[in-house]
Amino acid sequence: MADGFFAGFEGPDRMSEKERRMKFGDMDIVMTGFAGLRGSVILAHEKYDLLLKRYPALFLEGAKEQKNLLRQIPENGAEDIAGRYLLSEGGVFAGLWNLGKAAGVGLKIYLKKIPLKQETVEICNFFDVNPYQMQSEGSCLLLAKNGYRLKNRLQAEGIFSEIIGFTTEDNDRVVINGEEMRYLEKHYEDALSGL
Repeated sequence: MADGFFAGFEGPDRMSEKERRMKFGDMDIVMTGFAGLRGSVILAHEKYDLLLKRYPALFLEGAKEQKNLLRQIPENGAEDIAGRYLLSEGGVFAGLWNLGKAAGVGLKIYLKKIPLKQETVEICNFFDVNPYQMQSEGSCLLLAKNGYRLKNRLQAEGIFSEIIGFTTEDNDRVVINGEEMRYLEKHYEDALSGL
């Protein structure tokens, strides 16, 4: 069982593959927080002088202050959350793969729906790393029958979230970017590991 996956009721590790597909198939995937934010905050702190060669100090100070947005995880026990996966190393792509594996389902993810802060995009461009593969601790992926209702509830709690896709009852785990479609891989090394 992949670390970080929690399900309501009976755990997926006690279910057959068919039972998992029936339980977790055809659900909305809601992401809280922002992809790669933890990693970009770390880089803004640790590589500040290097980043200062391209970006103004005001921009970098703002990037460092985004640490206030890192805790975007709802409390346990919400009845409209069927499962949750806590993001960490390897970022959103690793989390999505692990979520699909643990729940025994396929995924259809819309890349442009995955929330990103502009500061993260800029810092990742500077280091030529993928923000979707960067440390995203403090964010999570949630499975819900009604993602819109869950998103509204989270907003009322002050938690930023976005519906980024849905689960399917097959094994395909795909990311869609306009007309382009790519399959998620089994292993994603965290983008910070090479810096």
